[in-house]
Amino acid sequence: MVNSVTREPIGRALVYTADETAATFTDDHGHFELTLEGAAANTNSQPQMASTNILQVKKPGYLSPTGQGGNPVNPAPKKEVTLSLDPEGLIVGQVKFPTDAADYVQVQLYRREVHDGFGQWQPLTQVQTRADGEFRFADLRAGDYKVFTREAMERDPLTAVPNGPAYGFPPRFFAAARDFATADTIQLKAGETVTANIAPERQRYFDVRIPVIRQQSAQATGLEVLVHAQGHRGPGYELGYDPDQNAIRGSLPNGSYTIEAWSYQPDSATGMTTITVTNGPVNGPPLALTPNVSIEYNVHQDLSNTGNSSASAQPVYVYLQSADEFPHQRGGRGQFSQGNAPVLTGVRPGRYWVQVNPNSSEVYVASVSSGGKDLLASPLVVPFGANVPPIDINVGRGTGEIEITVAGQNNGQAEGVSTTGGGIMMSVAGSIDASRHISVYCIPLSGNIRAVREVLGFYNGKYYVTLIPPGDYRILAFEKPPQLEYRNPAVLRAYDSKGQTIHVASGQKTQVTVELIKSE
Repeated sequence: MVNSVTREPIGRALVYTADETAATFTDDHGHFELTLEGAAANTNSQPQMASTNILQVKKPGYLSPTGQGGNPVNPAPKKEVTLSLDPEGLIVGQVKFPTDAADYVQVQLYRREVHDGFGQWQPLTQVQTRADGEFRFADLRAGDYKVFTREAMERDPLTAVPNGPAYGFPPRFFAAARDFATADTIQLKAGETVTANIAPERQRYFDVRIPVIRQQSAQATGLEVLVHAQGHRGPGYELGYDPDQNAIRGSLPNGSYTIEAWSYQPDSATGMTTITVTNGPVNGPPLALTPNVSIEYNVHQDLSNTGNSSASAQPVYVYLQSADEFPHQRGGRGQFSQGNAPVLTGVRPGRYWVQVNPNSSEVYVASVSSGGKDLLASPLVVPFGANVPPIDINVGRGTGEIEITVAGQNNGQAEGVSTTGGGIMMSVAGSIDASRHISVYCIPLSGNIRAVREVLGFYNGKYYVTLIPPGDYRILAFEKPPQLEYRNPAVLRAYDSKGQTIHVASGQKTQVTVELIKSE
């Protein structure tokens, strides 16, 4: 058992099976030994480990490469394995108020996550400061973070005047920034501790009221409200919706703000307005809710490569996924009406990746476009109150397959095992099955981002990418699964000289061997 960063042994780590039938602690040198009972050999006389006989490991102060609490490891390939744990990262600090008018405040942590090859900021957790203003975020893996204090109103009874001016502490972003966009990004390394002290400013708050205008036919449902400061999208400030007055209400300090609000089904609508607070209350311009748009889409299927004259078109599942830096809920999903073209309904203004999932393993997405724009390489933009041209989807048939070998990787065959009573008794001595850290990416060179594949698991020492569209691809193998932002051309350019490029033909298997890209 070793520290994944320093490679030093880890003592007193708990190693146990997933079914909790066996467990042990590592010694001072990081060694352990367990005897595991597996399943019977298969028809090819290859021993197979039972699904429950996988090893997990944990120790306070450490987390696994994929999250907290240990990562499953299958010890079947060999009798001796080396397990590793990533040391936890910490972000600590102190919130220093200018006066004693506030003591406790919520501190929010955001992390940049990569989903489907696109980086987005996601709220991770929030904590309350201690009496001395200190805060601590633990169990963090390496990555990019931002931290800030949430709004806090002054609570000093000695200075509070009934119906008098209200004072509070606007969100303050590390370090000394007034909004999320200009805040420092904390690039946390595995096992690192970063200190992020924050000093909020006391400011006067003023009442804000913004009436809401709905269509006469719209139902008076609730509203979700977002407040963007200084024209920059991001979290921090908050206002609420008052259904009794049909208005957005709350209080804000001096500054310029963009207010965005939306309602849900059955009357899905969105509105936006801007206000400026200047040393006084604001009765803002009305925020008019405009019905969210519907977007038709047409699916064209090429059946020429089927070799079957009776082949029929296969249905596809279409939905929109937010491509904004701060994602809201998914956009419209495919709806079908008898006699009408399929349509995406209730689509809010924003930027979206068009996700097309065929309902058959025989087909692939060849192209997606709208108004002449290639939506496989760039997002669909839905403006406020404007119609969007129909989405044209072309689906082809005749996928290929790639067999990938990572140079120098163990072939995964079980060794030194003996069968007893129809099962396998395996003595596992501890110490690396590095193959569990390997992640293989298959990236198209044509810009067809929908064809990107990430392969984590391997069989018999090889990685298989099946049902892949014909075309040219770059194959990359990483020592540890990275958050590869493959929708970002600048990120991919860093790998132009790495990996292997291959051509995949329709209905054929292509074999390739790639070198492992070591983690830094």
